[in-house]
Amino acid sequence: MSRQRKTQRGWVTVEMAFAALGIGVAIVVCVGVFGICLAQLRCNDAAAELVRQAARSDLAAVQQIEDRLPSTAEVTLVTQGDTVVASVSQVLRPWGDWLPPVTIQAQASAILEVGGP
Repeated sequence: MSRQRKTQRGWVTVEMAFAALGIGVAIVVCVGVFGICLAQLRCNDAAAELVRQAARSDLAAVQQIEDRLPSTAEVTLVTQGDTVVASVSQVLRPWGDWLPPVTIQAQASAILEVGGP
C-alpha cells in the first residue's frame, strides 16, 4: 500500500491547480456576462428616453442623452408618419480580443405628441 501512495503523491496539488483555474475562468465569464447585461439595460433605457424626448420634439434633451452614451454606441432616430422609432446599438468586447465581439441592440417607438415645444 505504501507503494501506491508514493505513485499518487502530488495529485492533490494538480487537482487543486485545475480547480483554481476553473474557478478563475468562471469568474471572468460571469463578470463579462454581467457587463453585457448592464450595457443592454443602458441601451434599453437610452432608447426609451430618446424616443420619449423625440416624440415631444425636445431636441436639446435628445442631444444630452446621446452625449451621455458611450462613444461606441450608435443611435438612429426615424420618424415614420406619426411614429418615432429610436434604435440604440453597441458593440462590446468584454473579454478583449480573445473572443468575438458581442452586439447589443434596443429599440423603442412612440407616437408624436401634438402641441410640443
